[in-house]
Amino acid sequence: MSSPRAMAEMVVMGIRVFGKALSAAGKQAVANAKYKPDAAVVGSGSSKSGNRLTNDLQLSIDEARLILNVKKDDPMEVIQKNYDHIFKANSPPPPPAADATAATAPRAQARAAKSKAPTNSHYLQSKVYRALERIKAEHAPAEAEGAAAAAGEGAAPGEGAAPGATAPGTGASGGGVA
Repeated sequence: MSSPRAMAEMVVMGIRVFGKALSAAGKQAVANAKYKPDAAVVGSGSSKSGNRLTNDLQLSIDEARLILNVKKDDPMEVIQKNYDHIFKANSPPPPPAADATAATAPRAQARAAKSKAPTNSHYLQSKVYRALERIKAEHAPAEAEGAAAAAGEGAAPGEGAAPGATAPGTGASGGGVA
């Protein structure tokens, strides 16, 4: 076989292999675009509101608990205490007092500033803040349900009404919308 012909066959074979790989990659990309993992969202439950909160805040409830180092059953006071501690730990140090800076030599200040690495992180602060937001968003519906249940315990439906009376718009008088 001649050298130019062998080279041409290798080029054609390479183009075929590349074309098949490109076609397979395109099919996989289309399959990935159509795939929507509804059940794979990590959250406190399989409710749609939990999924919506996770999608809105871009943080699952489990991740938020890990960031704040709290358990599922911990009260909001413990969660807030952990949040305050972690947030303060990642805050920038307060500026030095004016009289303390005048008393120390400028060279000593420069050496201390260079040797001390920054201990604050705006990124970590934002993660901690978002974790607290996520946990509060999860607790808000539960607190609202608890308040509604407490308000509903006062009177049972139908109490205080005359016997045989019906709710407005539901009686036989035709006052309801048909």
